[in-house]
Amino acid sequence: PEKATEYLSRVNWKSLVEWMTAEAILNRPPDPVQFCRDILAAKLSERGATEFRPEQVTDWLRNCYTEATALVDEHGVIHGKAVEKSPQSVQEQLIDMRRKANAMQKLLDASRTIATLDPLEATDNIVTETCRILNCDRATIFTLDDVSHELVLCAAEGARNIRVPIGQGIAGSVAATGETINIVDAYSDSRFNSSADQATGYHTTTILCMAITNVEGKIVGVLQAINKKDGQFGIVDEEVMSMLATQAAIALQNATLFKHAEKQSEKFRSLLDMIRAMQGEMGVNSLIFTITQRTPKIIDADRCTLYLVDNVQRALYAMQGEVNIRISMEQGIAGSVASSGVLVNIPDAYDNPAFNQSVDKKSGYRTRAILCLPIKCEDVVIGVIQLINKMDGTGVFNVEDEDMMQVFLAIAGPILASSHLYQQLQGKGKNKTDNEMPGTLPKQSYKGNPALSGMAEGDGDEDDEEEA
Repeated sequence: PEKATEYLSRVNWKSLVEWMTAEAILNRPPDPVQFCRDILAAKLSERGATEFRPEQVTDWLRNCYTEATALVDEHGVIHGKAVEKSPQSVQEQLIDMRRKANAMQKLLDASRTIATLDPLEATDNIVTETCRILNCDRATIFTLDDVSHELVLCAAEGARNIRVPIGQGIAGSVAATGETINIVDAYSDSRFNSSADQATGYHTTTILCMAITNVEGKIVGVLQAINKKDGQFGIVDEEVMSMLATQAAIALQNATLFKHAEKQSEKFRSLLDMIRAMQGEMGVNSLIFTITQRTPKIIDADRCTLYLVDNVQRALYAMQGEVNIRISMEQGIAGSVASSGVLVNIPDAYDNPAFNQSVDKKSGYRTRAILCLPIKCEDVVIGVIQLINKMDGTGVFNVEDEDMMQVFLAIAGPILASSHLYQQLQGKGKNKTDNEMPGTLPKQSYKGNPALSGMAEGDGDEDDEEEA
């Protein structure tokens, strides 16, 4: 019989082992066994039905070193080479089918828990089911903030949101491109940010990250799974995550719609409560205070100022506690609305030439969005209400805000028009009494009164008059 040394020499075994070793060193595969199988399967495919020739192995080795010279980096690693996976055996296909069937059953169970209208509960359920079905250590779900163009990490209520710029990190890259990223070694990927690991002591190895898209195909979030417990994420895991991402998109959309409807219902209840209060026996000071304090909560504004029109002196008057403010109807955004009778919705006040930035500069307040509406009674403008800075995250007032305010002001207008103060302004504009009559705002009072720091405009005479 042939000796072992003779056999190894005849089949060029030393070159075969050297070739596989060189390929492994140059490619640094995370699974060397699977890698060797794949490169051997590729050679078998090239050979076809021809017999094995030992001298071919020497050619493989020579080509390997030639390829390395062209593609290897300073660390001795090849970049840009793709090795096709070898076809699965029948046994492997059966194993994958069992995995898929098991995953499908888990998905059916998960769909029952994911389908909730509470946004926080829906998010928690998606994360929990992702960890369970994919058998991973951690999972994260990000939602896309269209206003800031960032991903927001969904956290427990009361926790500070973590934001990731689109295009940065693994999740940010997925949000920017929509591609699925499957990483077997996070630290070997330049997109991975290890700062979180360094801060917590956790070690991230495998990552599977996929975009969450709505029915229109728009990316609305990102689903990310970390550290597969039994190896690395495979094709089956990607298919399962795709289904989870679809359910996540539906659950998040339903939760968002429900939350929006719930919030609108709460706003209308607050609006009705305020209207009931206004129709009671309330003095004009209390009436104006009620409107300016409660209206911002209805449309998520930061601040509010109500002006009454003095048609005798062509001026607007606002009452802020014990301080009264007088401005000309010929100036500023509020004056323009009072004169035209048309509402104004400004996304950024600094882009509007009618806005006077001097008040912001004095107070340190930054006025951004302004919604200014006329208050009418029988088509006559009797006042103006001005709301500053939308606080719901969008930063701008929308059509719903306009509609809600117009409904409210249609009721508030006649009540204000019948007030003692408004009647005095129209017929006795020069007879001013203490509390319910307008006057000028002393400069020192403005600077020391935080309630006035959100006023949006100022007129040209800083010594006597200033406007919000």
